[in-house]
Amino acid sequence: MKKILLSLTLVATVFWAQSQAVVSGISPASVQGNYDFGLQVGSGAWPGETEDGTWDVLSSIDFNILGTFIQAELMLVEDGTPGLNPQGNPMSQEGCSPLTNDLTGKIAVIYRNTCEFGTKVLNAQNAGALAAIIVNREDAVLNMAGGLDGVNVTIPAVFLSSIDGATLIDAMDLGPVEVFIGNKFTTYNDDLGAIKGEYLVSRFGTHSSLINNNFDLGIQVYNYGVNDQNNATVNATITGPSGVVYNETVNLPSMSTTDTVAVFAGNPEFFPTFDLGIGNYPAGEYTLVYTIDLGTTDEDPFDNVFTTTFTVTDNVISYARLDGSGEPIATSFPSNTDTEYQSCMFFEDPNGGNVAVSGIHFTPHTDIAVNDLGTAEFFITAYQWNDTWIDINDPSITANNDFFTNLVSIGFAEHYPGSNAENDLNVYVPFSPAIGLQNNQRYLFCLRTFDPVFSFGYDGGVNYNANVSISAMPTSPVQVQNANTNNELTWFIAGWNGSPGSSIGLEVFDSAFLGLDDKNTVNGNAYPNPANNEVTVVVDATGKGNIVVTDVSGKVALTQSVTLENGRTNLDLSGLDTGLYIFNVTLESGKTSRFNVVKN
Repeated sequence: MKKILLSLTLVATVFWAQSQAVVSGISPASVQGNYDFGLQVGSGAWPGETEDGTWDVLSSIDFNILGTFIQAELMLVEDGTPGLNPQGNPMSQEGCSPLTNDLTGKIAVIYRNTCEFGTKVLNAQNAGALAAIIVNREDAVLNMAGGLDGVNVTIPAVFLSSIDGATLIDAMDLGPVEVFIGNKFTTYNDDLGAIKGEYLVSRFGTHSSLINNNFDLGIQVYNYGVNDQNNATVNATITGPSGVVYNETVNLPSMSTTDTVAVFAGNPEFFPTFDLGIGNYPAGEYTLVYTIDLGTTDEDPFDNVFTTTFTVTDNVISYARLDGSGEPIATSFPSNTDTEYQSCMFFEDPNGGNVAVSGIHFTPHTDIAVNDLGTAEFFITAYQWNDTWIDINDPSITANNDFFTNLVSIGFAEHYPGSNAENDLNVYVPFSPAIGLQNNQRYLFCLRTFDPVFSFGYDGGVNYNANVSISAMPTSPVQVQNANTNNELTWFIAGWNGSPGSSIGLEVFDSAFLGLDDKNTVNGNAYPNPANNEVTVVVDATGKGNIVVTDVSGKVALTQSVTLENGRTNLDLSGLDTGLYIFNVTLESGKTSRFNVVKN
């Protein structure tokens, strides 16, 4: 995971390091094109994250050197282990034991599971492999730590999603498959291109027609070739239910070899904002296509066209796109926690006051071969995000990652699946009462589990890396507690690597109708939240009332009669254990309020 991305002020080179290396299918035609990939974490100049000493790749190859690459035929590993893994793939192709096949001169293909990444790659290296591709269980990528064996690994390895891995493996069933891994700069004479994650996509995968669905467009273009390029263009087209609604072409400046042009707002080359005006976006699917044109023949044209989709509806807002049944897509279920995990969706909009949230959609997940989803408890919280910050690079708080010290709960719900029937399927959980939003107010809508075997869905087919980098605003923050964070609850504001869109979907309606069915409820919250030994309860009411505090199992932990003065009262929490609690407030009038508080 990552906490913070590069600053907007570095936009011209914001993607340079990760773009020097690519993973590209060469032959047959069915595999051609670039693939989104994860890296060996901390392997030094091979582009990755902070050096962690778990790999020794640099003793053999450095893909930061122009034109340094490995291009070879793929071969699945075999170690003789009997049986199938939970995904139905041969255990022998997980490569956890010394290999029985000869991979000399080949790129090894290895299924994820069972053993450490370093062990898999070392076994492939010992069998003669030039490099390794590890295929994920899910449609997502991650970066790989080497474990105990990584320090002996000198060959590069990359990590592909289950879908991209299946594309390669299916083609291998029909004949030889050749793949390029490395630095493609200066490999061809005439070659412009870009990569996934370095172009802006729609602000949401699913928009509501009740707000303005405008967004900026942009893409990072590279001259990978030897020759200068003087006549290149990049076009962006958006086609919606009514036809083409956006068609703009940018003339690129002269580009010498290895030059890059950042076509983003604020730079000399940019696209106009896509903006049809509120209420002018017909409901349905929209397709955004970026096309890079050299003005001559591109010798490697498979990274010149990039397509993404988004949907406009009346009633859903989500970073995920919608599937055929109108539910947020969930193709991957990332998790990296030993105990507690919170997956969130960020929302802020100048027209946010136009909508109210009646509930959320999400997709729960576990490995039902070994776990029972019916034992899960999921807690859904809507927060006003009241920390004061400009963007995720705000120097006043980035040093301590203090973006999440003032989260005020404004809505809470619980969900208990009951059986495995809901696994990997979209569910809807209502808020009671519905939550009215405000213009330009920041919100987090979060899913929480206290059991690490459960996780939540993400749309692995959309990548918000560029959106987060250029806007310096979050999309899907996560909070985890594991050994990598010294067992402390730690927020990662930029979310998971690859920035997939959380499959949380807000069910929204016109705020003009808010409250018509909520006459027996009032708004309430508490601060600070999380709290230590005392909390201030705030309710839109005055007079006497009663507060019942329960833990997540429903057991009553505290009961207190209170008198609300100016809608406020203080409550002593010193007798409560650390954890999540549900506050149920009942007033003399019979009106109620419900919200949750985390006790530190």
